[in-house]
Amino acid sequence: MHYERRSSRSFKAAITALTSASLFIISVVNPHVYHTLQVLFAIVYTSGVLIVDLFGSASLIAFIGGLLHSTTCPIGLFIMPSWLIRGFTTDLLFKALRIYGSRPHPYLKTAFAMALSSVFTGLSHYLILVKALRLIPEPAFILVLAIFAVAAIFSFVGALIAVKVVNRYRGVS
Repeated sequence: MHYERRSSRSFKAAITALTSASLFIISVVNPHVYHTLQVLFAIVYTSGVLIVDLFGSASLIAFIGGLLHSTTCPIGLFIMPSWLIRGFTTDLLFKALRIYGSRPHPYLKTAFAMALSSVFTGLSHYLILVKALRLIPEPAFILVLAIFAVAAIFSFVGALIAVKVVNRYRGVS
């Protein structure tokens, strides 16, 4: 007899809350360790989104995480657009690439979507907070490119790890 695991609403709500809280903690600590936790952020975020596995889950996780982060961030709620862009682009890419609902979750498509989402997040962060609002001093252009590249690579690698873990958890690896 084959048993299909189904996640309850309360389980999905708990995963959403735990993922958001974990992302908040990572975001608070990350600047103090020279952003080396970016890969952990990608693993936690991707895992949470894949476990909940519903369109809109990435946006909700990002919204809650961003709201929590804005309470400790020096620029307050101005950090929210970056978090919201992360959630919306993840949801849209996961929907367009048919990652939501897939079994097993595809490694490369998921990693590509997360890396692209990271680039869009960084771009929005740069354009809104650095260029438009001038809340953050503008770094040298080569440094901006390096930051984008490192973030995209860490997101790609983190997503590969997350897909492996989630697929194994679901018993479909």
